[in-house]
Amino acid sequence: MPPTGPAGPAGPAPDDGVDGPEGEAAGFPPPRPVRSRLRLAILGATAGALVLFALPLALAVRTVYTEEAATALQREAARIVALVPDEQLTQPDRIRQPDDRTESLGVYDPAGRRVSGTGPEVSRQAAAAVASGVATTGREGAELASFLPVRADGQPAVVVRAALPWSAVTGRVLRAWALMGLLVLLVLGVAWWVADRLARRLAAPLERLADSAATLGQGGFGLQVPPSGIHEVDVVGGVLEDSGRRLGDMFRRERAFSADASHQLRTPLTALRLTLESGAVDPDAEVAGVVDEALVQVDRLEQTVDDLLTLARDLPGEGQPAPVAAVVHQLVTLHRPHCESAGRRLEEQVPPGLPEVDFPEPALRQVLEVLVDNACRHGAGTVRVAARTAGTGVAVEVCDQGRLPDGDLERLFARRSSQASGSGIGLALARSLVEADGARLAVHRRPDGTTFTVLMAAAPVADDSA
Repeated sequence: MPPTGPAGPAGPAPDDGVDGPEGEAAGFPPPRPVRSRLRLAILGATAGALVLFALPLALAVRTVYTEEAATALQREAARIVALVPDEQLTQPDRIRQPDDRTESLGVYDPAGRRVSGTGPEVSRQAAAAVASGVATTGREGAELASFLPVRADGQPAVVVRAALPWSAVTGRVLRAWALMGLLVLLVLGVAWWVADRLARRLAAPLERLADSAATLGQGGFGLQVPPSGIHEVDVVGGVLEDSGRRLGDMFRRERAFSADASHQLRTPLTALRLTLESGAVDPDAEVAGVVDEALVQVDRLEQTVDDLLTLARDLPGEGQPAPVAAVVHQLVTLHRPHCESAGRRLEEQVPPGLPEVDFPEPALRQVLEVLVDNACRHGAGTVRVAARTAGTGVAVEVCDQGRLPDGDLERLFARRSSQASGSGIGLALARSLVEADGARLAVHRRPDGTTFTVLMAAAPVADDSA
């Protein structure tokens, strides 16, 4: 008996076209700027910190070098005072200029006129230092000068002036600033390298997440997000994977439902069409009889739709056991006219007192619908539907005298198998419905034909004494 369809569980075929290409997404902005923004943010923060640190340091360096030069000038003036007697300070040949030609030494009288050494002819600051009697240091013209009053007999007589060109001070400051600038550039270079590596490490997982989201948007539900080592990113990646699996399952279920519904509705629709056509071509047909028969087929069609919707949505049942005898009798009654019109017999063998089964009634109806319709359409000889107890369960057998093709019988249950002579869905649907509720569906070759057996657990018997 050739089967109407092979099938494993009501899931997709191995190559179902659900998974799409990964890594590209139309309509998504390129993720590369994330890396650039991270790099610039890190570099900007480093540069800001350097500026906040370098500006005060540059001012401090200038102050330190200026004070250092002033201290050196004061020491030079004090050295002259210590080495040259007071009465000889005004003698021109007694003031020996320092070896450093940038410095100059001079002696000034209380009026601020130079009397010995080198320097400007008149110095107002020298006169002020003589008058105050206090050593001072300050900028005078283009020089940094230090003034040290020398007292004679308790009265300031002259002032020793030690000076240094201001350009020499600023030159040292500028060289220090240049060195600081080089250090800043070096730090910025290191910061750029560190920022680039850190940005790559942080941006790469985000880019992979963007690619995964793009893949998911294109229908690639079987995506896998590699771990990044960043907890938050890995959590988002796991959520994307779970969402992809759920969406893929939903998509496959909807597609399987469409295929299963079209297959299961074909038989009652064909029966309804034949009923209406026979009434239309037979002038002697009674309208009432044709309408009654059509209504029976409509009821069957409605029942099939309800069963498929219930099974597709996984709606929980009412917890009531399925009456095997009633389901078998209903199916045999519906299919008998079709079998007899093809010159075939359809028999029913259900012993009295058959226990009910712990199996959803909609699923049982659809499974037996597939097996009986398969036997009537593609089998041979008499079709027999028999129910019996089997240990602690119930077995329902659909037998006919057709011969199965050689080969592995399990391939009959593969969805859209090459061995299927029909649409390749019926037996797949039946196997998936049976296994989904813990039952079994098997096929056997026998000398007198082919037998499909559904083995289900018997429903527990209620305790009336409670």
